[in-house]
Order: sequence, then structure tokens, then C-alpha cells
Amino acid sequence: MTKIGGVTAPDLSKPCTLADHIVRTRGKRTKYTSVSLDPDKIDDFGPTLYQALCPEIVGKGHAIIEHDALIQSLKAAVLEGDKLDRRRALQAQRYAIRRREGLIDWTFDITRVQRKELITWAFAQVQSFFRVIR
Repeated sequence: MTKIGGVTAPDLSKPCTLADHIVRTRGKRTKYTSVSLDPDKIDDFGPTLYQALCPEIVGKGHAIIEHDALIQSLKAAVLEGDKLDRRRALQAQRYAIRRREGLIDWTFDITRVQRKELITWAFAQVQSFFRVIR
């Protein structure tokens, strides 16, 4: 089996919270893609380093949740959530700070994409928003 390189495709059919994405779904697909301000902090994401093309991402209507905004959102969840949500948000905050992490929230229109083709379709869509650095 040949492995195809590229940024992991999001699963646009699986919404989740920011904290869930950071804490519980490592290695799984959600509607988010994790990014970092520090390439040395994300070695566990894979051996290839990609640069997100932010103007193109925003220009096509997707949202970039910058690191500071992500941390503020997680802090709010720590204050406002129930006990389980607070614990998860606190853990996510620690992970996100350590990785200097931000997220991309993809907002593709998937109404005409068959469920069984969604991951393959999303993979092809997101590749144009990144370039290989190393």
C-alpha cells in the first residue's frame, strides 16, 4: 500500500469542541486541523513540516483560531463548563500552550459530497491551503 503524503484530511461530519479536539482526538479526524506557531513543538504531528497559507484559508471563508484566541476560549470553558468540561478544557489549555497551538475550522459545503467519499474529498480540498517547508 502506498502512503499518500499531505496534511491529514478533516472529517467534516464530526463536530467537536475545541478542548475535545486537543485532548481526546489526537490521531483521529475532526472538523479541525491543528497548527502551531513553533515548528519545534509539533514533531509528534508528523515528520513533514507544512506552512498554512493563512490569507488563502481566510479568503475561502474558513476560520483560523489563533493561539491567543484558542487559549482565551479554553479559559472561558474552564470557568463556565460543567466539571468534566472544565477538566478537559484545563488539560487542553496545557497542551495548546505547550505546542503554541492554533486550529483551523474548516467550513466547506459538503451537502453534495457522499458520506463514503467525504474524507477523500476533504483531503483533496485542504492540500491547496498548505505548502511543504521540509
